[in-house]
Amino acid sequence: MAGDGELVVLCRGVYEENDEQNAYVKALKAAGYTCEFLRTLRFEFVNKSELRKWLSMAHDYSGLILTSLRTVEAIALAVDEDTSILDHWKKLPAYCVGPATESLAQSQLGLQCCIGGQLGNSQELAEKIALDIKKDSKPLFYPCSEIARGTITDILRACNITMHKLVVYKTLECESLGEDLVKILKKYVDHPKMFVFFSPSIAEYFAAQLKKNFYSIMEIKAVAIGSVTRLAMYHYGFNLFAVAKKPEPAALVEAITIAKSVVDAREYVVAADYVRIK
Repeated sequence: MAGDGELVVLCRGVYEENDEQNAYVKALKAAGYTCEFLRTLRFEFVNKSELRKWLSMAHDYSGLILTSLRTVEAIALAVDEDTSILDHWKKLPAYCVGPATESLAQSQLGLQCCIGGQLGNSQELAEKIALDIKKDSKPLFYPCSEIARGTITDILRACNITMHKLVVYKTLECESLGEDLVKILKKYVDHPKMFVFFSPSIAEYFAAQLKKNFYSIMEIKAVAIGSVTRLAMYHYGFNLFAVAKKPEPAALVEAITIAKSVVDAREYVVAADYVRIK
C-alpha cells in the first residue's frame, strides 16, 4: 500500500472520539498509514455569562461567525440551561470554517442555515461573508479565541461590515505535551514518521517542547493543514514537506503522499492546488 505502514502523528488540540477524528484515521489507514494522536492543546472557556447575554440579543444581529469547534462548544455551554436562546439564531446565517465546525453547529446547536463548510480558511470565509452581507445590515456576532487572528476582522472592516467580537475561550498548552512527545519520539525512533500540524498554536508549543527536551526541529518531517499554519511553521523553523489546502481527510492524504516522495524539504515543489515551497 502507498503508506507502507508509515506513522502519521496527528497533532491536535484534543483527542476526541468523534466523526471528524474517525474520518482522518479511516482515510489514513485506507491509504496504508499507521496513526497516533498527540494532544497538544487544552482550552479554557471564559465569559460564559456575557456570551449568554449577547446570544439572547439575536434580533440585533444579522448572523453568526463560527471559526472553530471550540466556539460551538462555548455556545452550547452558555445556553445549556435555556436552549431557547438559540431559536432565533437557527433562522440566521451561521458562517462556518470547515465541514467539522459546520457539522457540529448543526448537530449541537441546531443551526439550520450554515454556510461555508466547504471553505478551508478564515480568509475564504470572510470573502464569502463580504459577498453575502450588505453594508447597512445589522452587525454579525463573532465569538472566538483570544488568539484569533485579524483576518476576518480586517476584511469585513474594509468592506464596511459591522461585527461584534467576543472572546469565549483561551488556547493553552496541554500539560502533558512534553512527556507525550518524548514518548512518541523514543517509541518510534527507528520508524519513518510524519507529524501533521492543525494550527499555529500547535506548531508553537510543539517547537518549544522540542527545544526544551533537546531534540532538533530539523529532524521533524512536518505537514501543515492550511496556509496560516504553514506560515507559523516557517516562523518556528520546521522542515515543511507538504501543505494540505483544506482541513479534510482527502486533502491531508494527498499532501502526505506528496511529502513521502520528498527527500529534502528545500526541494519541495507541489502542484498548483498546494502551496509552493522554494
